[in-house]
Amino acid sequence: MQVFKALLKVVKKNMFTAIVYTVVFILIAVITAKNGNQNSFEAVKIRLTVFDEDNTEESSSLVSLLDEKYELVDIDNNKDDIMDMLYYESTDCVIIIENGYSHKLSAGETEGLFSTYHMHDSYSLVIMEQYLNDYAATVKAYTAAGIPVTEAIDNAAKDISVETNVDLEADSDAGNDDYFEYHHFAPYIIISAFLSLLCPVLGVMERRDIRYRTNCSSVRPGSFVFQLFAGCGVVVFVMWFIIVGVGAAIYGLPSNGRQWLAVLNSFIFAAMATFLAVLISSITTSKNIITLITQALGLGMSFFCGIFVTQDMLGDKVLAVGRFFPAYWYIKLNDMLRGRTIFSTETAMLCFGIQAAFIAAIVMVTLLIRRMKYNSVKAMS
Repeated sequence: MQVFKALLKVVKKNMFTAIVYTVVFILIAVITAKNGNQNSFEAVKIRLTVFDEDNTEESSSLVSLLDEKYELVDIDNNKDDIMDMLYYESTDCVIIIENGYSHKLSAGETEGLFSTYHMHDSYSLVIMEQYLNDYAATVKAYTAAGIPVTEAIDNAAKDISVETNVDLEADSDAGNDDYFEYHHFAPYIIISAFLSLLCPVLGVMERRDIRYRTNCSSVRPGSFVFQLFAGCGVVVFVMWFIIVGVGAAIYGLPSNGRQWLAVLNSFIFAAMATFLAVLISSITTSKNIITLITQALGLGMSFFCGIFVTQDMLGDKVLAVGRFFPAYWYIKLNDMLRGRTIFSTETAMLCFGIQAAFIAAIVMVTLLIRRMKYNSVKAMS
């Protein structure tokens, strides 16, 4: 086990980068998990500025209704003041009740009643505009039934003001959502930290003088690769155990099947990173190229596979590219485990199987490359 022992000695001299990555990851993951998953909702009133150009009883009723639901902000009705208030976000939206509003409302028309101006789109503004449209449509429905406009406005105001209490409940089968949020960011640190540590170490083992002496020794090529895998496996297992252990210390030991599957998911991905490091070091030993590959893989998987931006917010083309990376299947399974998507045993097994297939493919390519290098060196000698 000379190769195994030598690799561990080199690892001790290159631990600083991996430690920095791991500590930063744990801090970010803990903060994100604590702040990003709160089962609470607090209603916030958006600030509106309303200009009533119709100035009728009907339009005044709408202004009073908006005053009850939103926070009205008074400003002068001129273009410069409006643009300044919107730019500096002193008001979120400006609503103009157009002249002729009452006449159109009495006639059952719902188009051209309002004009709205705002700087940024948001869910709140979309809901507010939908609120206005629902109000006009409700008044139209009452007037179409032969009810006078004044009574229709009162009825519409009562109907549209009805509120429903909503309670947010966590998925009891999933357990603590913070635990899965913590594991959500694991692929980035596994790729970045593990490759940053293992690739330079393996690069030392692949130096020409060391490699030539190894080829002349009694160590067979297959045994050499096996000991590399074993040494890297020990290092990765220790780092993986630290990451999982910190998560268990903060959020408690896995308490149900889904949380244990999340642990298994991270372990398989860590094994994939181990074999990937051996493959990269078999291709090149240049520190600059290794750093470039590490950053490209870490950031590429994070953006294309749903680590930094969740998969449900990514476009189909981006996800189509992400499917060619193992991190996509890691995140897909983690999202199912936490309850973001419907859990399916078949899909979970598929995610595990594809990650295992990546490992098998990486091992085969690594053995092929190393065999070709060994044969070329042997032929030269």
